[in-house]
Amino acid sequence: MSDKNTYSGVLIIQFPQKHKQASRHAVKSLYKSLVSGHPISFPSSAIWKVSVQPKVSFFGWEATWGKALTLDQLQRRGWALENRCYVCQRHEESIDHILLHCDKARTLWVLLFSMFGVQWVLLATVKEMLSGWNGTFVGKKRKGVWKASPLCLFWTVWKTRNKVAFEEEELSIQRLKSSFVYFLWSETKRSIKDGPSTLVDFVGWVASC
Repeated sequence: MSDKNTYSGVLIIQFPQKHKQASRHAVKSLYKSLVSGHPISFPSSAIWKVSVQPKVSFFGWEATWGKALTLDQLQRRGWALENRCYVCQRHEESIDHILLHCDKARTLWVLLFSMFGVQWVLLATVKEMLSGWNGTFVGKKRKGVWKASPLCLFWTVWKTRNKVAFEEEELSIQRLKSSFVYFLWSETKRSIKDGPSTLVDFVGWVASC
């Protein structure tokens, strides 16, 4: 999908059979908003009503408004900088690119969807993505983890980006994946009733519920 802040293509999401009807209703509503040209409501509940640290929610809020200090934002403020994504080193850096469409970020989205056993097409912007992040199909036990997943992914990618940019840390895909899964577990384990006590158990629990 393009890095541009426009929506194109078909929204294709596949769910387990028993959850399809409720999930299709939510996706249908989002799709209608996208194709009709009507503005999408700000996804407040997907940012502030999630079991994560306030700083993680705040970054999600910044990202949704496009206020994070990515290179394109710094250029708009008058900084004479070359704009190249610190993470993939291939495309211009914007918040939608780095969190959704960057090849390295996509590896985390693929990992996340495989953990939950779903197929999902990433939308063009962070705002669209969070607006369509409905968790009814994952079941009651996993819903809290699902709701926290995009914010935890955003935070992991952003922290990694900053380490590469400012500490000249070499990017490791395996470390990026491990950091994301660990952070997701650490942020959500307190909200899981009778949940897994170790990281390994957490991965198995997400896949089996």
